[in-house]
Amino acid sequence: MDYGYLVLVAAGFALSVLGFVMLGRRRRGQLVSGIVFTGGIAALVLGILLTCVPDFFKG
Repeated sequence: MDYGYLVLVAAGFALSVLGFVMLGRRRRGQLVSGIVFTGGIAALVLGILLTCVPDFFKG
């Protein structure tokens, strides 16, 4: 297990929470909030795959 990718998991979690909070507020545009939330979920899933599944992208 490569622990270097845990930074990607933490950043993905933080972005997904931030995007979710931004969706509840009306100050920012909903498009930006949706992009932040979706990017956070994508980074979180990618980080989990890279951390926990050895040789996932090597085929």
